[in-house]
Amino acid sequence: MIPILFDLDGTITDPKPGFLASVDFALRSLGESGRKESELLQFIGPPLRNTFATLLETDDPERIEKALILYRERLDNGGKFEAEVYPGMRELLKRLSDQGYPLFVATGKPRCVATEIIAHFELSHYFIQVYGAELDGRFVDKAELIEHLFQEQSLQDGQGVMIGDTAFDIRAGRLNQLETIGVSWGYGTDDQMQSEAVGFIVPDVIELERAIDRLGRVAGA
Repeated sequence: MIPILFDLDGTITDPKPGFLASVDFALRSLGESGRKESELLQFIGPPLRNTFATLLETDDPERIEKALILYRERLDNGGKFEAEVYPGMRELLKRLSDQGYPLFVATGKPRCVATEIIAHFELSHYFIQVYGAELDGRFVDKAELIEHLFQEQSLQDGQGVMIGDTAFDIRAGRLNQLETIGVSWGYGTDDQMQSEAVGFIVPDVIELERAIDRLGRVAGA
């Protein structure tokens, strides 16, 4: 069975409440004004260093790192669990696991945080491993993260599926020669994912399962 990689934020879980509160805390702690929700939603998913560089209008690494520290402080004080699993996702993961698909999380979120979130929502037993960025800056680039995942798990290059809600997920999958599925319930846009030549875009979990089934049957042919 081909390995299936899932993004976390905007794909498995909706992290909006915790994300917005943590970004707001970081900005206000640095003396910045808050931002409207509509302005911040586009930053759910992309690398946080880029997000704070944009929001703070700076390339000062010390100021960006300070924002990250403050964001993680709020996240560690409950923000990381201010989320919910998307409807139908828990049942899909169970079905895929029961069918024998090797499942992984591949997220831009820090690995330690992502692991806690998956455990908090009682999803750990569906995944072989959770992969994410390291706090020292390694694997912030999702394409490098996927490459690392495949090497560590001794998987065959180019054999697998990357599922996510943003162009970053699709690009990373394509750079590793994986099949890609974009989900439209997250925080990217269909146009952005199509610009990265996404294989499928699905509107709900039912269609996601059908797309995985099609790719799985082709791979097994």
